[in-house]
Amino acid sequence: MSSKVRIAIIGAGLVSDFHHVPGIRLDSRCELAAVCDPNEALLEQRKKEWGPAKYTTDYEKIAADRDIDAVIIATPNFTHKDIALACIEGGQHVVAEKPLGVSFEEARQMYVAARDKGVRHMTAFTYRFAPSMRYLRHLLKSGGLGEPRHFRSQRFLDLPETSWGWRQYKKLAGAGDLYDMTIHRIDFAQDLCGPIESVCGAVKTFVPRDKTADGKPCAPSEVDDWSALIGTFKSGAVGVWEGSTLMKGHHNNGVGFEWAEINGTEGSAVYQLVDPNYILVGRHGGSLEKSLVPAEFLKPADSPRNPADGKPSTVFRYDLMWEFVSAIVEGRDAVPGFDDGASAQAVADAVLQSYAERRWVDVPQSF
Repeated sequence: MSSKVRIAIIGAGLVSDFHHVPGIRLDSRCELAAVCDPNEALLEQRKKEWGPAKYTTDYEKIAADRDIDAVIIATPNFTHKDIALACIEGGQHVVAEKPLGVSFEEARQMYVAARDKGVRHMTAFTYRFAPSMRYLRHLLKSGGLGEPRHFRSQRFLDLPETSWGWRQYKKLAGAGDLYDMTIHRIDFAQDLCGPIESVCGAVKTFVPRDKTADGKPCAPSEVDDWSALIGTFKSGAVGVWEGSTLMKGHHNNGVGFEWAEINGTEGSAVYQLVDPNYILVGRHGGSLEKSLVPAEFLKPADSPRNPADGKPSTVFRYDLMWEFVSAIVEGRDAVPGFDDGASAQAVADAVLQSYAERRWVDVPQSF
């Protein structure tokens, strides 16, 4: 490996532009070495915006390039597995957007391949890096809230009711809100409270999304735009999750609404995406009170990011890339890894099975 970690981005869309590229730019230990996307017009645009790098439409060229140390996969869900397996076989470290695949089985294959090859692997669960989520975790793990009893999460978006493109077809996306948004909340719930053992869930499609934004007809949506589940943790705690893209009045300048809460035997704490540098904490007999997250939790200690710069609900996402590069440089596992991504997808798939069969479903605990 050269003096810098040479990173390729496969998938040059909005997600990469939103937080992957800024994260790379912030970290002097790495550089953007290559960009891959099948859309040639988008590649030309990114050449102007992102600057010098190798540009290609063929991900297999990236996987075979020995001058590339690591890749970021930010492509449609149905492409993740094949791209990841090719890059892993080439010995490259891999971070992939969630969900890892269009099923738990695909996610499991990605994890096993990365584990057996000995490369660093990471799932892009960015909300773990939110300051108030990091502090909430500290409060819980240090015993400040007592033993956890309840977890609850609401993630609401007020999105247009037009086509989602590939995201609204099961073969290409796997699922809708459940895979896109609720899976983040499943992940950080397990990080906080441990493995989820069993679930009872439901999904529903309210909007056909049979027209594009410019009014052209398209095949209607096959995936959920609302999802909910009740879960039991191995620890004995319980959880409730709800997510929707159709919550009118919850736009909040594109941030949407998010509330994640832990109730323990000694107190409660709340994380909110609209205000991620603050936390709500309450003790027995009192009320939830808002306070600034302590400085040491506003970012990881060695992250080059300045917490005072930028929009709070955006900039914490840059720490995902800091963690990925740190794992490569330090020769350790990245957190959250493909194992975390596969575990969350196992829960999500159990929700789909639960609704289809109208029963509680046990979640696989090993893979």
